[in-house]
Amino acid sequence: MIGMRKKQHKKGMINDVALRSFSLAIEKAYGNWGYLIARSFVSGIFIALGATVGLAILVAIIGAILQQMEVIPVVGDFFTRINEFLESAGFGQ
Repeated sequence: MIGMRKKQHKKGMINDVALRSFSLAIEKAYGNWGYLIARSFVSGIFIALGATVGLAILVAIIGAILQQMEVIPVVGDFFTRINEFLESAGFGQ
């Protein structure tokens, strides 16, 4: 029983040290408002960039699959018609 108490006491001390170091890390991260604002700003930029790139890749993959299945017309025809219209209007010269 005494050995068990020593193990529990030692385990409790380890938890106290871990909790104390965690508390200091939280205080360091959130104690400085300038650091917190800068970190949040940079984080927001990278989240938006990742979402934009991810969505672009997803739309490109879905578009390629639908084009192979011939569900949507080829986009090249659309741009060809726009180019012909612009040239007939005098913008292509």
